[in-house]
Amino acid sequence: MEGSHVEADSNGPFSVHGDRADVTPRKQPRLQLSFQQEEQMILRNYENIESKARKILGTSCQKMTHLFLMKDMPEHLAYLRDRITTLNSRPALEPLYIGLFGSSGAGKSTLLNTILGKRFFLPVSGTRTCTSCQVHVSVCRSKHYEAKIFLLSDEEWREEVKNLVMLLENRHENSEADGDLEHAIKVLKAVYGEGADEKSYEELVRTKPVIAIPPSRVITLRKTEADDLGNELDPYIRNQDGLEGAEEGDNSQRSEQMRLWPLIKQVHVTIPPSELVPEGVVFVDIPGIGDANKKRDEMWKESILQCTSIWIVADVERVFGAKAHEIMVKEAIKACQVGKCSDITFVITKIDKIDVDEYLRSHPGASRDVSNRDAILGTKQELKTRKTRTLREKMKRSLPSDAEILQKQDLVFPVSAKEYWDLTVLTREDTEINGLRAHVRKLYLDTKRSQLQDYMKEILVVFSLVDVYHSTQLNPNPVYKDELSTFMSEKIKTLKESTEVSFGLMDEPLINGVKSARNKYKKNIEKVFMQGKTSSGFHRTLKAVCVRKGVYVSRVFSRIDINNCLAEPIYAEIEATFAKIFRKQALTRFSLQASINKFSQEVKNKFEDLEKVTDLNRSKLNFLKQETDIIMRAIDREILLKKKTIYESLEVTIQSILSPCYEEAANIRGKDSCARIKATLMQNIELEVQRAMFEKAKEQMMSQFQNLTEEITTKLSKDFLSMLGITFCQNDQLMGALPGMERVLIGPQMLRWMWDAHAGALHLSIHPRFTCQHSMKKNILH
Repeated sequence: MEGSHVEADSNGPFSVHGDRADVTPRKQPRLQLSFQQEEQMILRNYENIESKARKILGTSCQKMTHLFLMKDMPEHLAYLRDRITTLNSRPALEPLYIGLFGSSGAGKSTLLNTILGKRFFLPVSGTRTCTSCQVHVSVCRSKHYEAKIFLLSDEEWREEVKNLVMLLENRHENSEADGDLEHAIKVLKAVYGEGADEKSYEELVRTKPVIAIPPSRVITLRKTEADDLGNELDPYIRNQDGLEGAEEGDNSQRSEQMRLWPLIKQVHVTIPPSELVPEGVVFVDIPGIGDANKKRDEMWKESILQCTSIWIVADVERVFGAKAHEIMVKEAIKACQVGKCSDITFVITKIDKIDVDEYLRSHPGASRDVSNRDAILGTKQELKTRKTRTLREKMKRSLPSDAEILQKQDLVFPVSAKEYWDLTVLTREDTEINGLRAHVRKLYLDTKRSQLQDYMKEILVVFSLVDVYHSTQLNPNPVYKDELSTFMSEKIKTLKESTEVSFGLMDEPLINGVKSARNKYKKNIEKVFMQGKTSSGFHRTLKAVCVRKGVYVSRVFSRIDINNCLAEPIYAEIEATFAKIFRKQALTRFSLQASINKFSQEVKNKFEDLEKVTDLNRSKLNFLKQETDIIMRAIDREILLKKKTIYESLEVTIQSILSPCYEEAANIRGKDSCARIKATLMQNIELEVQRAMFEKAKEQMMSQFQNLTEEITTKLSKDFLSMLGITFCQNDQLMGALPGMERVLIGPQMLRWMWDAHAGALHLSIHPRFTCQHSMKKNILH
């Protein structure tokens, strides 16, 4: 069914509500078309493993249906049931998010279109910014091209209107216009019509919008052809700043769609199976320095931290020296420190702009008859070498020297989307578009292998537990459980102590950072104020900064963040130590991961020792060791989530302390308001510095470290106690509840054979019990 409609559901990947959701429902694996022959063989192995594993899980779930009807179910059975049903419903591969992060007009949409094999799909223009909101693009298994357009909620829109009205206050006092002012007027007129910019907030709230806003706040477009969806989607996501809006009295559908742009929060686009991009990859077109809208700016920050790979996209004419690029590189590095990012790629677009005359001016010794292609390729290689060096140097200052990303060979891709299609000067190979696609495929396969590896380990743990419940040792000696419980408590206590030592390393750099922040805060704030030295309308921008609690993305002055500006000297002092504590490679004795690894290994060794001196059977030993791995991976995920909160706590604390100051400054009106706002901000900041604002931020960060220590040890104590309870339960009480599960064990045996067949690709050690004889292999094949 083609056309458009609205619906109530607003969940999706990078959900507009802040929660991650799956891009497409799980279906039977299907061989992707976007891989080369060797890659197809690897992927086919992965998909075969996943497919057969899911059949085993499905059979197991069917045999356990009766457990859902049991009253007063023992904890051990509930654990088994929940683990199997959860694994059966969970996708083995979470979406792989690749963020295209670039300034307005850098060519992100053009690049993305070309990667997808669509020259004109998302709106493009050669002269100005086109995409007005964050757009997600992914491949799905539908035959349709579909777009879901999510709008700001009523509450979010009211807050936006309040901020815009405040920005427009006293604008008639001087004749100078600026981008922020013009944007505010356009937004209000688009939604409320002519004269909206002259109304108060209360009047606007009572005014009926001139456009129809769907109650569900979701618009769905669906077409069978890419061009048709692109044309229908264009008015929703094309940036309308600088364009003449709908004329008064023009009631055409397209005119109304064009008016909706201020309300659009996010757009999710799905396309049918592609020969160029693997299913499971989600491209996210991210505005370069954030968004003036508070909600969209929050989503901007979250999106960066959720991406596995970040592409910083820059026009060839703005590769070096642009302030926006510095912000983007800084945010990308931060995503590697505290987010999910493990890959940074710098993409230089529009290399076809390089001409022979320009090349000869910068290369006096070059031959005068050099071809245009040779000039482009020569400059391309120079840009690649130079940008790789500068990018690597910046990353080295903030990331561990052995970080995997620093060993990456291809950090920079100079590309030409235009020449990919036209082929007037360059070859397809010269444009490096195919190189970027190969980079995407490698990221996908690496992620698929890692996630599938973890998924299969969890499956094997569950079947190890089934094996435990069917072991011959029906009444285990409680002494074993007591001995292990005591051992666990001691080791968790030791881990807590070593964790406190690691986190204690932050104290000295934090002290130095506080000293530096106290010395530099006036100078740093003055730098913010100096941005508006030549603009008589800077008071409006400053007011917007105050209304947004110190953070505002201006169309004139770029991103202004007073809280981060004040915290920056502390971050500069702590970054190296922070990275060392949370590093994952080349661990030192002070790395948190080293302490966790040591704890895990000592626990497993204890299990091995216990088996040697007792009658603890192999099934229990295998379950204990494999479940330990699951518990420790859960701890890793907890640390990843908490690490972001810890890192951001400095500026969050500063923002909280300065909140009354921002509110006071935001209410300043009348003559000399700019000077008065500056004075109010500086006086209050100086007062809070004297009241130990930076020291409080330091203490809050150390408190967050302590909280993480407590969370790790509390969770370990709870999970290991539960594990021991399950392992040493009275098995004779369970046998009657698990009829037929012995026959299900053919599944793990089959799983073992499959895994052995493909172990070269996955590098996974398997439960030693699941061995197969030649005859069983023949049966499994059939």
